[in-house]
Amino acid sequence: MFRATQDWARPDADERPDPSVAASARRPAGRPLAFALLGLAVFAASMLGLASRHAFSVSFWPANAVLVGLALRDRRLFRLPGYAAAAAGFIAADLIFGRPLSLAAFFAATNVVSAFVVTLLLARLPAGDLSLRRSHAVLRILACLLPGSIAAGLCGALLVTIEFGGSAIQALQTWPASELVNYMVVLPALLTVRPGWIARARLSRARDLCPALLLAASCVAAVLFDGPGSIVFPVPALLWCALTYSVPVTAVMTMAFGTFYLTVIGLGLLNIGQDMAVPHMVVSVRVTVAFLVLIPLTISSAVAVRDDLMRQLRHAADHDGLTGLLNRRAFEIDLQARLAVAREGGTGLAILWLDVDRFKAINDRFGHLAGDAVLRGFATTLRSCFPLDAVIGRLGGEEFGLVIDVADSRAAEDAAERLRGAIADRPAIWGGAPISATASIGACYLPAGRRVAADLLHRLDQALYRAKDQGRDRIEWCIASDRPGAAAGAPPAGRRALAA
Repeated sequence: MFRATQDWARPDADERPDPSVAASARRPAGRPLAFALLGLAVFAASMLGLASRHAFSVSFWPANAVLVGLALRDRRLFRLPGYAAAAAGFIAADLIFGRPLSLAAFFAATNVVSAFVVTLLLARLPAGDLSLRRSHAVLRILACLLPGSIAAGLCGALLVTIEFGGSAIQALQTWPASELVNYMVVLPALLTVRPGWIARARLSRARDLCPALLLAASCVAAVLFDGPGSIVFPVPALLWCALTYSVPVTAVMTMAFGTFYLTVIGLGLLNIGQDMAVPHMVVSVRVTVAFLVLIPLTISSAVAVRDDLMRQLRHAADHDGLTGLLNRRAFEIDLQARLAVAREGGTGLAILWLDVDRFKAINDRFGHLAGDAVLRGFATTLRSCFPLDAVIGRLGGEEFGLVIDVADSRAAEDAAERLRGAIADRPAIWGGAPISATASIGACYLPAGRRVAADLLHRLDQALYRAKDQGRDRIEWCIASDRPGAAAGAPPAGRRALAA
């Protein structure tokens, strides 16, 4: 069930870091509606946090993390109007809960300072770090959260001293710990979740939900059988989630876990021997929850990095380094798969073997770098002429292979001739000058449901040689099936000949 062996809950390549995280910084300033929506989001998060109040503080405060997450998702919000809207959201929530305006403004300033420092530092990280898809990304994010948490502690100490006549030392202990755990719980989900993440997570089957269900059961068990050790009950489930789910899903799971734990501990529903009136116990509990969240996030990030590297290695093993097309091994594997589908009654296939004409002369006259440019241009032409599901490969040297679905033999002829003409009409540019090249093509058409000849590849090679022997820049056809009475003899006269 681990991600190292099964991919049923892993993301596809489309879960790579979203370039919009970095690109948004280059967009023009947003309309006032965007700032209003930011203020509304901060207001809603503040109301949620204030609803978890107990005698001395709030159990859970997601508002600062929401502000940071939205500012990083859309850099247009990372400016004075955005923070003014956020401050208004903070103040409005405090006023609803009965705080005087001066105190509400002081709390809002403290929250804005913390969020600004964290956003300023996180904005300097690469997009791969913010999406948790680089080595040590979680630790880098943690390093950026610490100064913001300390800044909140300094402002909080000033607030407590002026407004309540309390102990600045106690505030410097508890406030940074609270800020840190709230950032660690909420921010990773805001940074990693993208539109369509649920569909990509592929959680439709019952076994896909097992880690999440075990996490929920572990949290319930911690409340029912509370005590000092119950705080670590969910650790195995968190590890299973980290090893099974994608980074966004793991971040959402840890956010749900952290929110639940902070709330039930703060409200006294989970008794682990804590006294939330004692500052050092507050620090101990909240740092513990932060580290419990840190573990699955770090593991999930590390596995995501491993998966990305494995995808890169698989791509390098299956593709030609010069042209980006499939190499011969990967091409032949895909070819056999297409032949099997055609044999079972799928669509008909056109199979083309191509060779760049007089390629040695091009190398001798213009140099090997120019020859490489011709091959790259050749590959670009192949890709541009056919749909994405076409199987295209570089078989070696200047030889290429192509497999496409076609409706009938006439469609196969048209596709081959279109490709031949496109190659001839699109010279490669080297040193500002065009280098014209043509291609000789050996081709066959395989109707759906027809048995493939055992020596098909040899027949294609022979057709390719005939095209070269008979003048180049032409197409020669061969027979793809072992149909009774069919022969592999020469095709009819003409520039193109079909014998299928």
